[in-house]
Amino acid sequence: MIKKIAIIGVGNGAFAAAADLTLAGHEITLHANEKYKERISELLQTKTINLTGVGRTGEASIHKVTTNLEEAIDGVDLIMPVLPAYGLKTFAENIAPHIKKGDRIVLAPGSTGGALIMAKVLKEKGKLEGVKIAEMHTLPYAARKTGPTSVKIFLECKKLYFAAFPSKYNQEMYGMAKELYPAIELVSDVLESSLNNGNPVSHPAPVVLNAGKIQYSNGEHYHYREGITPSVARVNEKIDNERIDICKKFGYNPINVKDRLFSMGYAPKRETLYECYRDSEAFSPLKGPKDLNDRYLTEDTPCSLVALSSLGKALGIDTPVMDSVITLASALVDENYWETGYTVEDLGLEDMSIEEVKEFLYNGYQ
Repeated sequence: MIKKIAIIGVGNGAFAAAADLTLAGHEITLHANEKYKERISELLQTKTINLTGVGRTGEASIHKVTTNLEEAIDGVDLIMPVLPAYGLKTFAENIAPHIKKGDRIVLAPGSTGGALIMAKVLKEKGKLEGVKIAEMHTLPYAARKTGPTSVKIFLECKKLYFAAFPSKYNQEMYGMAKELYPAIELVSDVLESSLNNGNPVSHPAPVVLNAGKIQYSNGEHYHYREGITPSVARVNEKIDNERIDICKKFGYNPINVKDRLFSMGYAPKRETLYECYRDSEAFSPLKGPKDLNDRYLTEDTPCSLVALSSLGKALGIDTPVMDSVITLASALVDENYWETGYTVEDLGLEDMSIEEVKEFLYNGYQ
């Protein structure tokens, strides 16, 4: 039984997970990096999160709220980072001095390659032995903070693709995580879960194609309702087709974006991708981005699209639409995402054949 959980993060998802799992009867420690302490200043005093929306609701009394990482993970059954993808490498470096054999980590989400990135850092620090890492492909919730100590869950994800690294521990980690999130579905390995991260398909291209409106509208922009028109949705679908080509090369089940959005509960079944976005009750009320310094662009482009493009290049698969979005996004924010983004080297997969990748994903570092 999983009783004590350390949740790492201060964002919408971390607040939602801390409150939801507290109300489910787990003992939750919520950890925030010291540099984000001001974001939880009130929570440090009250230790209570008001949860509204779907699913469990009410006043969740958090067991402990702290900025001390060593204290946060001491004696817990599970460490659950709920962090943006660009924070995972730094988090792995920060936790390495405190990690110990037998610790179990579930990234919620792993985004694109999160478990592999974390494992590589811990291996380089000499702290991976005896540590088991797993990931969900996305956040378990669509949620937004409604105040400094309150959060609303709009949707609980109905399907969460899940795998462990190395995947020889799939069943063990799956049995543990299923207790917390019955919606998880086991896939072959963490590369398959990563390739089903929907954010690089749905986020960067619409931001790039709506950059003028986003900057002009002073925050009055709705990414899905306004930003994804029929033409923009076609660009998203072409990106998804490139992602599917990578999935097929590895022998994974090629789940297209329309089917995945439906199975997760985010959108109804419709003939076109545009209609899926248009008729989604979960997406329609989501406001933003308010400017171009938004995770839809600054996280999902370097941390996911670049990683997908890098995998494509390693496999000999062309990704021209992804590449175009990466280049334009780089120009918009004046940062070369080709240089700063995650690549196969960051995932620890460089210079491997497909067979070698699959063996590595199953057995891990030897």
